[in-house]
Amino acid sequence: MFSKSVKPDPIEMALDHARRAVAGGDPLPLLLLCTRAERTEIAAAANLAETEPLPLARALRPLLVEGADVPPALPALLTALRVRKLSALGDTSPVARGFTRPAPRRGSWLGRLLGRGTTLLDDAVGIVPGVEERLAGMQRCNVLLAGRSGAGKSTLVNAVFGRVVAATGEGAPVSSAAVWYRHPCAPLNLADTRGLEPGAYRETREAVEAELVRLASLPEEERLHLAWLCIDAAGERVEPADQELAALLARSGVPVIVVLTKAWGEDRLSEAVRALVPEARAVLRVVAAPRLFPNGARVEAQGLEALVEATVEALPEGRRAAAAAANLVSLAPKIAEAEAAVAAHARVAAALAATPIPFADAALIFGVQAKMIVDVTVRMGTPAEEMPLKAVAAALLGPAAAGVGGRVAARAFGTLLKFIPGVGSIAGGAVNAAVAYGLTTALGQAYLAFLRDRWAVLREPPSLQEVVAFLGRFRG
Repeated sequence: MFSKSVKPDPIEMALDHARRAVAGGDPLPLLLLCTRAERTEIAAAANLAETEPLPLARALRPLLVEGADVPPALPALLTALRVRKLSALGDTSPVARGFTRPAPRRGSWLGRLLGRGTTLLDDAVGIVPGVEERLAGMQRCNVLLAGRSGAGKSTLVNAVFGRVVAATGEGAPVSSAAVWYRHPCAPLNLADTRGLEPGAYRETREAVEAELVRLASLPEEERLHLAWLCIDAAGERVEPADQELAALLARSGVPVIVVLTKAWGEDRLSEAVRALVPEARAVLRVVAAPRLFPNGARVEAQGLEALVEATVEALPEGRRAAAAAANLVSLAPKIAEAEAAVAAHARVAAALAATPIPFADAALIFGVQAKMIVDVTVRMGTPAEEMPLKAVAAALLGPAAAGVGGRVAARAFGTLLKFIPGVGSIAGGAVNAAVAYGLTTALGQAYLAFLRDRWAVLREPPSLQEVVAFLGRFRG
């Protein structure tokens, strides 16, 4: 019995030809599908002036060969764009395709990793500079709130950080100078001092000074990292108590931000504060909540994003992620911390993929990518206990399995080369490093785009169910 021949679909044939061209090693087919803005971004990443497809492709080709000195951002960008274009062409498994990345130079951290033959995540993290802190989780941040009663401290905290709860139990700070509160979703502690009232100021100042002396003898985790000095802008004056407390904090090495609360009217105080409180890192006018006046005038909340950004900037680098994650008003600090986490995990994935032990890298890279999703989500403000690593890993199984199963040509080629002693193992490692770096970065950037879009509508971090749904869509 003869089977009936099926006439090929010319449209499908054209799409298949386009997919093969884009998935090939030459950048020109990809550039032909890119918009002008995307080509401009590629040119900027490669430090090139050309933006038209043909001259840009000519300029890129020398950078995409083994041993070339390629700008570090270029492979990840090209891989991310390739993922996007292949998906638009109907490719269901484009996420693991990548461009060739140069082999590591002798003496680089990746070269040292190759020489050691390290396969464990802990060893890889120890080799890669600057990654230990990113993978270890967010460090605790302690912020002091000071100001007279009625200055609006509680309203300000509720507007910026949302609900906080009294810090109790083992490890909770103990102080007679302030009441400590902790944030439920991030390692952020807030110390609310007693009011700086004229009749009780000396007692409060002495208690704060004693507290600073006590904290100075404790580990960095227990010390104050920043202070908000709240002054009622409607009062239009700076009290001597405010000046003395700011000077005391500055002498103790605590950065001070002066927050002019209830800044509904004309600014008559900022310049005076800058002159009278020279220790202030910033002087910011804030309206923490909308205010409706009896005459019908309404003033909306304002200045909160600027306060969060100034706070994150004033904190020590290791403490910034906690404040960024805890805040409810500004997306920029969250994304900045999340992007740093993506970059750190991509470097670790590339390092692990370069280890010259066959098949040892796949499971570890898979674990790094799952850990990256968890870390990025926590930096957006989702409590760590609500984002279990095993659940995220299960959602990632699709794209990870594609890499392990050998359906990706670059990874399969690299794994085979690892069986060849000497040069073969290093060359295979380099191919896999490019794939691992590109795939991890593409996954991270796609997830960040999802988070940005979601924040624009809901202004809150995602739940585990939403993260799992995203990963399902990403793997196609």
